[in-house]
Amino acid sequence: MTYSIDVVVTELVIDFDKYGGEYVKAAFAYRVPSPFKPPKIVNPMMPQPPVEIYYKHALHVIIPKEKWNEQFNMWKEYHLIVKDDGTVELKPKR
Repeated sequence: MTYSIDVVVTELVIDFDKYGGEYVKAAFAYRVPSPFKPPKIVNPMMPQPPVEIYYKHALHVIIPKEKWNEQFNMWKEYHLIVKDDGTVELKPKR
């Protein structure tokens, strides 16, 4: 049974190891429904409170700095597919 979900890039971090290797870590997460909806404010002069958005970590990819050429951008959407044999596909969302 194949598992697939839409994810977004929620984090781009410069990373390194103790041997001098430098990397870029791209974290992907999917949106989780908010358990709380703020009440509607009747007064039109008062701004509505923002709806909180929650994300759950789904995958992170670590790319060596010399291979990094801005493959991922913040908040860009992708489709994550995990197949039965354990292979993972990450495709741009269309």
